[in-house]
Amino acid sequence: MDRPTPRTDVHPTARSRHHRAKHEQSGGSMENFNCQVNRKQQLDEALVDMIVEHSQPFSIVDDSGFKAFVAKLDPTYALPSRQALKIMVDHKYEEQKQKAIAELQKTEGVGLTADMWTSINMDAYLAVTCHYVDDKDKLATVLLGVRSFPKAHTAENLAEAKRLLFEEWGIQSKIKSLVTDAASNMIATANNLKIRHVICIAHALNLVVKKSLDATPGLEDVRTRARRMVTYFKTSTTAKERLREKQEQMVRPVKKLILEVDTRWNSTYLMLQRIYEEREPVGAALATLRTDVAPLTSEEYQAISECMKVLAPFQVATVELSEEKRVSGSKVIPMMKMLRYTINETLKNITNNTAIQLGQNLSRRLADKFSALESTSVLTLATLLDPRFKTFGFHNHIQAQTAIGRLTSECTALIKDTVHQTPSHSAQPDTAQNLATTGQDEVNLWELLDNDASNARRNKSATSDATIEVQRYMTDPPLQRSADPLAYWSTHKAIYPHLYQLSKLFLCTPASSVPCERIFSKAVVRSSDDRELSAMYPAWNSLSSA
Repeated sequence: MDRPTPRTDVHPTARSRHHRAKHEQSGGSMENFNCQVNRKQQLDEALVDMIVEHSQPFSIVDDSGFKAFVAKLDPTYALPSRQALKIMVDHKYEEQKQKAIAELQKTEGVGLTADMWTSINMDAYLAVTCHYVDDKDKLATVLLGVRSFPKAHTAENLAEAKRLLFEEWGIQSKIKSLVTDAASNMIATANNLKIRHVICIAHALNLVVKKSLDATPGLEDVRTRARRMVTYFKTSTTAKERLREKQEQMVRPVKKLILEVDTRWNSTYLMLQRIYEEREPVGAALATLRTDVAPLTSEEYQAISECMKVLAPFQVATVELSEEKRVSGSKVIPMMKMLRYTINETLKNITNNTAIQLGQNLSRRLADKFSALESTSVLTLATLLDPRFKTFGFHNHIQAQTAIGRLTSECTALIKDTVHQTPSHSAQPDTAQNLATTGQDEVNLWELLDNDASNARRNKSATSDATIEVQRYMTDPPLQRSADPLAYWSTHKAIYPHLYQLSKLFLCTPASSVPCERIFSKAVVRSSDDRELSAMYPAWNSLSSA
């Protein structure tokens, strides 16, 4: 969505001169005038912050109730017009954006997420978020843009739109990964841009659990009956009130039932969990109502109870992988390992056939879907560079050793690059022995051999230094899982200087594209005239937090 073009006829300085002239004509002192101007600027800035922070429409300044409220707070404050407010927001956005661009220029690498969204008016938007480790060794996030996307959603069109964003922000050479869902056009877009693609683990996990739930005999019947029951209590005022009465009579907290959403597997978990928790007041309420909705049987409640034990680890994983303010990409491989282990351990204590079948479905689909993760270079390097996990996070020992070799190669390349950028002070060959004069030209007979030998020594030194640095790091004991990996690297940058640089490149990789989904879930892009909200709003929020 395009931002409003700033008008040149409305400018703070021009307004200030106008108000100053009026103030002087009225006989007021310059000191009082300056105080009034400062107060006006402070209130304008606070208004802009409020508009952006809470996604308010520009038209709020025209609302009579808002005007009256502001007048009660400060009768001397004149609200800006809607157009003036747009310009103030645009100026503030540009100011924050330039600060963010300058911040991004300091970093060596960034990780991106991207997602598409279609509004209720069938208007399509593309969002791209950028994640990096700043110069204070903290994880930071910037929303690069939310752009209207009226074109066909082909890989070529998506690649062109993203390329323009990358150029606008000056990050073309800094991108280390692009996290999206597994849609073929998104994967092809990353290939077109020659960027390492990482599948959004939250989407992939959601698909695994949904398919496992649908493939479990008996569970679909339970879910169907549960949905009917929840729908009844949500649509019947009498039933809803009767459930509340029964909960109060049993001295229980008043809780509403939850209806599952087809696109989110964990909504199924939450629906079954709430029904199981409220089974007594639900049964008591149904017994007093004239309805053909029957309560679930004890056998069905037993199936729900044991199915929840199987699903509970996936709920924890879904929440953790959706975080964006902590390092999350390095968690993916260890978490998949622990999910597979936890399922197998849980199944040892499950007796219900439906729950056993669900657990087996989940175990099989996890292995099929995520077996290739431990060969994905971005995620393996992130896991090794996370001092909480290192090789302990891998399920496959062979893949862990392969990843160490990959990390050593990355470290070697970094050392070589550093050496090439540093002027060489090594001893030069004895020119008296190597040079022969033929007229005006000097011939160095041994130049090629000497250069090859020098490069070989330099390469061997770089490989040796990298191997030693990686091995020393790997032998250090892992941190507690609650520790901050970026804080570790901040205090160990002098001990492992090259691995520290690599950690800033790979630990910024998000586990999922949820940051983009959150932008859309705020519904900040509206098409109605009443909400003339620009895509700059979430961008500014992200810039400010970075």
